[in-house]
Amino acid sequence: MKKAFAIGAGVLAVGSAAAAFEANFQSLDQHQAPEWFKDAKFGIYTHWTPTTMGNEIAGVGWYPFFMYADVSIERSSGEGKRQGEPTEVNTGPHWAYTEHVKKYGDPSAFGWKDLLKTFQPKSFDAAEWAELFQEAGARFAGPVAIHHDGYAMWDSQVTRWCAQQQAGFDPSNQLEREIRRRGMKYIASFHHSHTWRYFLPSYRHDGADPEFVDLYFEPHQYGDPLSPRFKKWWRGLLDEYIEKYSPDMIWLDMGTRDIPDDMMYSFLADYYNHGLSEEKEVATTVKSYSPYLPGAIVDYEKGRVKDLQEKPWLTDDTVAPGWFHSGRPGVKTANDVIDILADIVSKNGCLLLNVGPTSDGVIPEEEKQILRTVGTWLKVNGEAIYGTRPWHTAGEGPTVIKESKGFLKNLHYTAEDIRYTRTKDNRTVYAIVLDKPEGSLLMKVVRGTDAIKTVSLLGYDGGIKWVQEADGLRVSIPQSITPAHAYVFKLNP
Repeated sequence: MKKAFAIGAGVLAVGSAAAAFEANFQSLDQHQAPEWFKDAKFGIYTHWTPTTMGNEIAGVGWYPFFMYADVSIERSSGEGKRQGEPTEVNTGPHWAYTEHVKKYGDPSAFGWKDLLKTFQPKSFDAAEWAELFQEAGARFAGPVAIHHDGYAMWDSQVTRWCAQQQAGFDPSNQLEREIRRRGMKYIASFHHSHTWRYFLPSYRHDGADPEFVDLYFEPHQYGDPLSPRFKKWWRGLLDEYIEKYSPDMIWLDMGTRDIPDDMMYSFLADYYNHGLSEEKEVATTVKSYSPYLPGAIVDYEKGRVKDLQEKPWLTDDTVAPGWFHSGRPGVKTANDVIDILADIVSKNGCLLLNVGPTSDGVIPEEEKQILRTVGTWLKVNGEAIYGTRPWHTAGEGPTVIKESKGFLKNLHYTAEDIRYTRTKDNRTVYAIVLDKPEGSLLMKVVRGTDAIKTVSLLGYDGGIKWVQEADGLRVSIPQSITPAHAYVFKLNP
């Protein structure tokens, strides 16, 4: 039975024990990344809200923002300029606005409040999704609970703009049940910190109508402080979700810089203490480009770090070119995902991989196959990933990341690119070779290790010949090895 979650109190509404965490930086920063997170390494989440429909129409993940862009507009602020004004770089209506007008008419008459009501998926199957996530080898999974678009993907009493009231179903309830049934941790991502800025362009259209202030909020300008209504909404949604579904991780997207410290710290203290009351470890995240949040795991959007990190960290990336389904080409291969995962894990990180279901609730077959292929590789090689810790060096080879940041371009790895992990007891080292080696392979960083007694190749039953040379460990590659996306050599004392 779930215990009641404290609402904005800074203390637990459970029992008589005092909260372990207080709503200040020093106390909150004592919170550590959970052991389950450090062991899990790989998770999956889904960008699936009414915004999916807009992305399918115009190929724009920020459709509810750009559908109102009848003037040129700067994405981060929402400030628009009329065509022909000086200092403009791009002029004229955004193509999302143009496509919206073609399909639905002017957004003043048919705006976001109207479009989201047409989100009526009939093919969503939570059990099928969860089964796929498990088959892919994910150890934690969950949905986008609410995106910038203000639509809550659960049965909410805080907002009428939710899946239950608008479409008659509660995807979070179904996914939480099915994901936990399969032994995975349940996570939820919250993107609503940015909603305060997100509907600025709508105020030239239907967004200024007071009847819909609970969706678009009070008309305001970029830089204006949060309204009391928005503050109550922001916190109320988090409190409600945690009380209903008790997620193991709350993943926070951009926009946290707009949330005052007292609001954010109060939430963090209550959530961390909720974990204590439930006798489980919980986690939060913060984007690498946002101000640091105490006790949170730093997340690099579509990016990675260049070196091994002392603290656990996270990458969120996506199989398709965009976060929401669009059908556009440019999907990652399973080989890409495996290489990225190995690089991340070798540097003490975890991968949160996104898939984008269609607006009707179907995960595209191409993305399913990629996930299944990753899962097949993990069934053979998972011991080099799950539950491991970084070795004294992350890896070697010519393909390197020059700067720790988000939004990296895809890298192409070679057989000289090797990433290392180790068991917790430090008795076994794994060398993950990111392309098929030919003839022999030299592991240059494995020097002077007389303690190595055996070398084996995961998934290969035959023996592996090796010799310790002055410049590293040389391994002979059998011609009969089964093709794989990455090859894992196990080094044992």
